[in-house]
Amino acid sequence: MSDLDSVLSVIENPARRQILEALVREPHYPLQLSKELGISQQAIVKHLKVLEENGLVESYVEKSDLKGPQRRKYYPVQTFSVVVDLGPNLFHAELITRTQDEEATVTEKSENVTEIREQMKKIDDELALLNEKREELLAEKEKLLQCARDATASIPDYMVRKILHEFILHPDCSMNDIARLISVRDDIVFESIRNWLSEW
Repeated sequence: MSDLDSVLSVIENPARRQILEALVREPHYPLQLSKELGISQQAIVKHLKVLEENGLVESYVEKSDLKGPQRRKYYPVQTFSVVVDLGPNLFHAELITRTQDEEATVTEKSENVTEIREQMKKIDDELALLNEKREELLAEKEKLLQCARDATASIPDYMVRKILHEFILHPDCSMNDIARLISVRDDIVFESIRNWLSEW
């Protein structure tokens, strides 16, 4: 899935998130999930159908080891992160897709549980440090956006304020990009920014 809205519409359901959490441990069949999660098998099947139709899971048929009927097992196939930043001066939502390597990416592939836990601890610690740094940068970004908000607050025209907000918020975008981003004519964007920069 490459569309943020589609992903959010699928994973907003708590039961589907519970199902995905179970499937990342190991493939499950519907009756297993029903018993584990305390959800009716009919509801489980419906949720799995939504997950499969949207490409989050796939399935395969497994023969029963007790000469019983075949069972369809489900497993996750997507790798992505959903990032949402919200503050008094900031809103940003993004779907980040990751490539999935067939081989393990740890320094040395190990089947020793203790070694795996130690490697997991190192990764978790590194991620925690990255999150701390990210929070610091977001706080700085919020302060800059507040400065920009204060600087443009006296402008009476709402559209001009919106254009200037996008101009500051997206420093890598050209004026043409900003015009397309907010569906405004190029000349209006150019004039608004030029006038503001000459007065500021």
